[in-house]
Amino acid sequence: MKIAIDISQVIYATGVSVYTRNLVENLIKLYPQTDFVLYGGSLRRKNELDNFIKRLKVSGKTNHLSPKFLDLIWNSFHLLPVEKLIGQVDLVHTSDWAEPPSTLPKVTTVHDLIPFKYPQTTTSGIRAAHKKRLSWVKKESKAILAVSQSTKKDLVDLLKIDPEKIFVTYEGVENYFQPQPPDVVNRIKKRYRLDGEYIFSLGTLEPRKNLPRLIEAFRVIKEHYPEMKLFIGGGLGWGEKLKPEPGVILPGFIPYADLPGLYSGCLTFCLPSLYEGFGLPVLEAMACGAPVVTSNISSLPEIAGQAGILVDPGNISEIAGGILTAIENYSELSQKSQKRAKIFSWEETARLTYAVYQKVLDQ
Repeated sequence: MKIAIDISQVIYATGVSVYTRNLVENLIKLYPQTDFVLYGGSLRRKNELDNFIKRLKVSGKTNHLSPKFLDLIWNSFHLLPVEKLIGQVDLVHTSDWAEPPSTLPKVTTVHDLIPFKYPQTTTSGIRAAHKKRLSWVKKESKAILAVSQSTKKDLVDLLKIDPEKIFVTYEGVENYFQPQPPDVVNRIKKRYRLDGEYIFSLGTLEPRKNLPRLIEAFRVIKEHYPEMKLFIGGGLGWGEKLKPEPGVILPGFIPYADLPGLYSGCLTFCLPSLYEGFGLPVLEAMACGAPVVTSNISSLPEIAGQAGILVDPGNISEIAGGILTAIENYSELSQKSQKRAKIFSWEETARLTYAVYQKVLDQ
């Protein structure tokens, strides 16, 4: 069997990057008899794609075509069959961004339907690109991988895709994420000048993350814990910038290496997002033993389960109450978090994905 996988997203510091990297690494480890061809394009960072392929010791086909160019050629004009770039294979696994034409059977991963459900929280360019891409997915993909039951439901309800074509393959969590010893936590806290206790939140700073309400809830928390800090990590996406205020720390983008220490050191991790296709930071935080407060909508209840505190993201009092409950029940919830996180693994993601490949080829 010869399978081509689009790895263009792997070089960006996003949840889709984490998914792509871990899926590919585990597929190669679990199925050495399969010939994997990794393909991708980047105008300025092609060497990073090449290095990723070289490290995994598999075949690769990379190019200097930028994601914007491929969006135009593949999503808009739907020209240049992918086999012209990668050669003949048995099956193509396409990415979250570009959907090329092909005579080959295709499997596509869909992470979320934000542009359809919450268009006001995205840019016009993102909405246009995803609508065009998903129209081709609906017409051409033999199977669709959804990263949660919530995403599958959205695909059925919003795009009217046959549910028999959609397979749920939950994401996993790396062993890298586990409770860190005090010296590691203290070193990371010192790096970010984090004195005392803090609440942690992580994600691209954009309207969908619901951060203004989190900050309002934090004001309530400070009435009970005056010295508490709210540490919101993540690069600027779009929308109105958050205004600095006492106790709220906005460090910008957080390097991957610092995350286990920050998750491990917080009193609670809070993600009151309005919508998530999966919610990887919730799972990473739980694996590090952080009590989790998150939204009771979209995929987040699937991930947190009964180990997390679920709140209405539109209710500031409920968000604040959830955080206070998490702080006051730290030990119990920390144990529940770690137990819950063990349910999810990238190896299982790879096994379920490979089973879909086989099903498509058998058909």
